[in-house]
Amino acid sequence: MKLLKYLLIISFMASVSVAQATIIDDVSGGGGFDGTVDSDNGWIIENATGNGVNFWSLTANAGDILSIDVQSAIDFGISVYFGLVSDDIGFAFNNDDDFVDPVTFNNGTYVGGTNGIFGEIGSQLADLVLVDAGVYTIAVGGDLGFGQQGHYDYQMNVSVTSVSTPTSIALI
Repeated sequence: MKLLKYLLIISFMASVSVAQATIIDDVSGGGGFDGTVDSDNGWIIENATGNGVNFWSLTANAGDILSIDVQSAIDFGISVYFGLVSDDIGFAFNNDDDFVDPVTFNNGTYVGGTNGIFGEIGSQLADLVLVDAGVYTIAVGGDLGFGQQGHYDYQMNVSVTSVSTPTSIALI
């Protein structure tokens, strides 16, 4: 009976068209980046399918300081994870906790972000210390919570500051 149940679920899943969650671009080194989402609440409802949330990759050194500012007509939520989201069949990420990619089974370890229930006014994440060297995933999406579909353009400014120990201090 269980086998029949699993086969029905698998056949249903195969017939459903699921949009993909993909990395849009790499923001290593910082700068200005443009994007668009098609929902004002994708980040709140943790909707990674379609274009509800945009994912960006970032390669950083241990101790780098990350700041993100998103400018748009709507408020945005921002989450940062250690690990990389794959181009997969779509998954529900958690905007304030770890996730497991359903295809690669790689972990995305939550590092920090804006308020997990309602985004902070101004859509800014400031001075987040990236403890580990490696690849990070940044998730951004609308956090109004009203579920309005539309075309929401945004400008994302990313600042990555490397903090190095001055050689003079090391000599002392």
